[in-house]
Parts: sequence; structure tokens; C-alpha cells
Amino acid sequence: MSDGRRDSSGTWQRDHPWAAVYDRISGDPHLGALLWRVGMGSSVEELHRRARRELAAVPAGGTVLDLPCGGGVVLRDLPVDHALHYVAADISPAMLERTRGEAERLGVAADVETRVADVEQLADADETYDLVLTFTSLHCFPDPEAAVHELARVLRSGGRLVGSAFCVDAGLLYLPGHRIGRALGVLGPPVRSTEVRSWLVAAGLVDVRLDRAGALTYFEGTRA
Repeated sequence: MSDGRRDSSGTWQRDHPWAAVYDRISGDPHLGALLWRVGMGSSVEELHRRARRELAAVPAGGTVLDLPCGGGVVLRDLPVDHALHYVAADISPAMLERTRGEAERLGVAADVETRVADVEQLADADETYDLVLTFTSLHCFPDPEAAVHELARVLRSGGRLVGSAFCVDAGLLYLPGHRIGRALGVLGPPVRSTEVRSWLVAAGLVDVRLDRAGALTYFEGTRA
């Protein structure tokens, strides 16, 4: 990055070893779920609960962008017999390969399009998607504010942006984790919940809501 910040997107793109660890933790309902609770101070089921709720509300034929999709963590939350155009996007080709494997395992490979994408420069036209999911994301981006604006740009009017971020104002307990993540190069600049709210509003979202669950701040908003 020109301003000297560590390029966390490049680290994920190169498939840092932590990428595989994160994928296993977030996708394992047993040991992984326990490690998630210890590290995040909340249940990974909260992520899936929100994903299921939002996916169920998308009308038949609707479009969904899941970015960063990681290893396809949210695919298990697709409604049975859904009729959605689901795009799983990530800057990491290795993560997308894991997503394709998860889609095969779940029997939804025919329904999922995988795509390499940079969150700051999406190839999609304005107002493409009914729902954008961006879980455990903003803290991994080199420019989280720009990412929010780009994700909001591709939302249709009435579309929903739903995700979560590791915010440094979650409490002193979680600050060492952020410092370690920065040192490893997998985390971007510090993100605060007050900033997330202001970015969402500035990007044209209404009915903005933030909820804290341990280290994570879940956020949601609707495109005006």
C-alpha cells in the first residue's frame, strides 16, 4: 500500500496458513465451534442464524453476493430448494477452491458461481444484488471504508448488506488478537463500531443496526 500499511488483501490472496485455520474453525460444528467461542467470545451459530434469516428473505430468482466467502462457510445456510443466483467471491483462489469443494459436499455446486474479486474494485454493475453478505470481513480489508461503499454500490434499492467485523472497541480482552493479526499481515487497519455505522450511512444505507457479540460487531442495513 502506498501509505505504508500492510496489504492484508495480498496476504489472504497468497493463502496465508491462517486462511486454512480460519476455514476449519468456522466450518467445524464441534471443535471449531468451541475454538470460535474461545477466540471470539460468541457462538459461530450467530453468524449462521443471521445468514439463514437473510437468505430466506431473498425472493425466488434473487441475487446474492457472499464476499469474502472464505471456504464456503455460509453455503450450509442456503434454503432447501432455493432459487437464487449465488455468487461466492473472494480475493483468494485457494479459498474459492475450498468453497467449490464445500459446494460439492453440500450438493449445491450447480447453484453457486465462484469468482475472484477485489472488494474495492468489483466488476459488477450498480444495483446488481438483492443481498450482500460480508461476514468477518471489514477488519481484513486494507481500506474497510472503501469496501463498504463498493458493497453498497452493487446493492439494488431495498437490498440488504449484512456482515460482521472484529472491532477494536469490543474490549481490552480482544486487543492482543488484533495486534497478532496485524503482525501476521492478515488484518487491516483498526476498525471501530462507530466508524462502521458512519460508513454504512454515508454509503446510502438506512435502517442501520449494529449488535455486538464478543469480539465481533454484526451490522446490517438496507439500500435506500
